[in-house]
Amino acid sequence: MKSKDSIVFLSGLLCDKTVWEDIKKELEDSFDITMISFKGYDSIKSMAKKVLDESPENFILIGHSMGGRVALEVYNQDLKRVKALGLFNTGVNPRTDAEVPGRQKLLDLAKNEGMDSVLKQWLPPMMGNQGLSNEKLMSKLETMVKTYNKDEFSKQINALLNRPDAREILPNVEVPVLLLSATEDKWSPISQHEKMQEYLKKSDLVVIENASHMAPCEQPKLVAKAISSWVSKNLKG
Repeated sequence: MKSKDSIVFLSGLLCDKTVWEDIKKELEDSFDITMISFKGYDSIKSMAKKVLDESPENFILIGHSMGGRVALEVYNQDLKRVKALGLFNTGVNPRTDAEVPGRQKLLDLAKNEGMDSVLKQWLPPMMGNQGLSNEKLMSKLETMVKTYNKDEFSKQINALLNRPDAREILPNVEVPVLLLSATEDKWSPISQHEKMQEYLKKSDLVVIENASHMAPCEQPKLVAKAISSWVSKNLKG
């Protein structure tokens, strides 16, 4: 019997396996699934090392949001182990002056009022209208965010504010890449992924309807189908 391909899913800021659980259910009959999150880590490079330490010898690597940046750094550190890359609701640009006040506002909120206040400010803009109206999903995501304390949040923000410039990695990526965005994602819009695609040698761009920045958990069936189709197209046969 042919062994299954391995997929390693990487979570983003204030996230954990909750984001990927429904996709895992859709794909686990066909793939060996690993889910990695980064609570307690304060740099993209150290996050990437964690991924390499905890992943199989060869694997398909898919990162969401901050996890997409980590995925590119994993490829940068050890490209021979990565069979294909998925970059979901993410970006490659270095820190901009414009983003610093918004991130600092959230850090101040965490320090002065606690993570419940951060949750109320941070999560709703990440969701599409359909996701916001899904009480079960929102409850799960709120519980996920509340597992973080202010120090863990601060470390992840530090990682993002001091992230490497990933733009120079894109032209060097030799493996197939799946770019995924969503119609309502204003944080990492479709246009941002289209720009990334210009620098990639072999990529597909999928746009998920009725979802925003948290597309993997807002529309898991559609995202899982996109992953499965992309793997079949690029790695099978």
